Amino acid sequence: MNLKYPISALVAVTVVTLVLGACSGPLPSKEDFDSENRAGRAVQLMRVADATRQGGNPVSALVLYRRAHETEPETVDPLIAIGDTATVVGAFPEAAEAYRKALQLAPDNGTVRRGYGKVLIALERPDLALEQFRAALVLNNTDVEAYNGSGVAHDLLGEHEAAQDYYLDGIERAPDNIPIRNSYGLSLVLAGNYQEAIRVLTEIVNDPTATPRNRLNLALVHGLAGRVDKAAEIQRRDLTDAEIRSNIEYYERLRRLSPDERRAAILGYGVKR
Repeated sequence: MNLKYPISALVAVTVVTLVLGACSGPLPSKEDFDSENRAGRAVQLMRVADATRQGGNPVSALVLYRRAHETEPETVDPLIAIGDTATVVGAFPEAAEAYRKALQLAPDNGTVRRGYGKVLIALERPDLALEQFRAALVLNNTDVEAYNGSGVAHDLLGEHEAAQDYYLDGIERAPDNIPIRNSYGLSLVLAGNYQEAIRVLTEIVNDPTATPRNRLNLALVHGLAGRVDKAAEIQRRDLTDAEIRSNIEYYERLRRLSPDERRAAILGYGVKR
């Protein structure tokens, strides 16, 4: 067989053809390469930050999330991570600023709305928080956390009936969700409906996933209802005798307050929803 070109030359021609074909479009600019590099660095920083936070070091994770945001300032995810992590470590003003920036970039992001609402609750602005939770529910009417947040905001405003409507709407959508059931029980406490609160909180405590805080919430209601022996019994699983006596004394002081004073004291009691 006669070949016009050696095999090596044919291979070279084929390679050149493929390369030229692949480069038929415009070459990427330096800005394109820089943008891709920035995006890649931000993704790497976010991964390391996520692992750092999951490893139990949210403060160091927050530093990395900040660097990711500085690398890609127009990306929402680093801002959400900053807001959430800053909330965890108690840096509420930084969290609020991060969510405000995120909201400018993504006003229709329910996660941003909900996170911002939580920070506003921590900053004692339930009126503004309620706006964010309502906006989140417009975006997603199955968002149980937004129902819970709306209820908490109404409770902080002293509007317990409205709060309970939100809690019940959320429970209807997620009947096994302990946080919103817990919030509903505490709202009943604030409204003075101790009997129903005991029923709701007892169901939570009987759940295998119940936490010490859930049990302390139930003990609080029994204490307010004057059932100090039952309150003490519930606490024995988690507290020392001295701590139980201190709590019983606190419940007695709460009972002597006016309803408004009692509500304010309970809301400052540190009960986490």
